[in-house]
Amino acid sequence: MTAQTAWPENVIARYLTVGGSSLGRDDLAVDLTYRLTVHNPPKPFATLASCAGCPATEEVSHYRTNWGSEEEEHDPEAADADARIWAQSHAETCRAIPKPA
Repeated sequence: MTAQTAWPENVIARYLTVGGSSLGRDDLAVDLTYRLTVHNPPKPFATLASCAGCPATEEVSHYRTNWGSEEEEHDPEAADADARIWAQSHAETCRAIPKPA
């Protein structure tokens, strides 16, 4: 087992892929980060899950439309939960590893 590498800046959660664990590489993971607005100061508007082993990504908006009132509500916790579910599911099956340089 190799030593664990530091997480990249701004990563809020990390899920090790099957491909990464089979090689003993914790850098082959699905990372969750926040997508930020261009406002000053920037504010998160979505949670992004991206795989380091393949091009798969999933972006979940922090804003949900309440169809009963057609109003938009800000719910970052629900977005984080949905992104975590996707990341866990993807990491459990992804065997991809990046092509060597």
